[in-house]
Amino acid sequence: MDEEQPLHFREETFRVRAYESGVNNRVTLPAYCNYLQEIAGNHARTLGLGIHELQGAGFTWMLSRLHLVISTYAAWRENVNIRTWPSGMRGRLTATRDFRVSGDSGEVFLLGVSEWLYVDLATLKIVRLPQAFSEIAPEGTPRVDVPETSGKVPEFAEADWSVAVTVRHSDHDFNNHVNNAHYVEWALECLPDGWSASRRVCELDISCRAAAAWGDTVISEAVRESDTVLLHRIRRASDHAVLATARTEWR
Repeated sequence: MDEEQPLHFREETFRVRAYESGVNNRVTLPAYCNYLQEIAGNHARTLGLGIHELQGAGFTWMLSRLHLVISTYAAWRENVNIRTWPSGMRGRLTATRDFRVSGDSGEVFLLGVSEWLYVDLATLKIVRLPQAFSEIAPEGTPRVDVPETSGKVPEFAEADWSVAVTVRHSDHDFNNHVNNAHYVEWALECLPDGWSASRRVCELDISCRAAAAWGDTVISEAVRESDTVLLHRIRRASDHAVLATARTEWR
């Protein structure tokens, strides 16, 4: 990070690798999500709020929502330059972090807003944010220009498409829960080639409600809201608990 930058900003560059690319030689949406998660974790650590520091004190961060507006999917071997910062608090329970992703020419690839909860590991209950957070994201901190939405996905009964997925050991992160990017993978997994082959997601709004664990069977479902918008639901097969909901817009 540039030493002249304010402490609450961080910049990193990721280069798109072959295994992060799809059949069109462009970075996948889950790979973008992994980049964002990586830089967010790195920045939190430099601010003294990293996951390992929190775990030592009995707490952790959990992503509750990710809202992205995607203009461009970077090509294989292209640089992805990410700038991120803690952007504020919503009440006393939710911390927000913003992202701006661009190419070497300055072209904006993606803008994003994320919401994070501070969780007690012993009880798995959401607790108030530490006072230190309000000090690094004071009032007036800049925000990216992402449309304001509630994040709530309308309920739907019958799905147009669905698929069952079994949670693997390799899906877990160091919280011993499924890595957030896998929920995005699962949301897209049920879509037929006829839908996704000629379209790309230009907006994603996903909310995580509960964690999946190894051995769970999860059902990914999607339904058309319009010609360009899909609604998604991911639920656990054993008890039908909804783990995540999402809305995607395609072009």
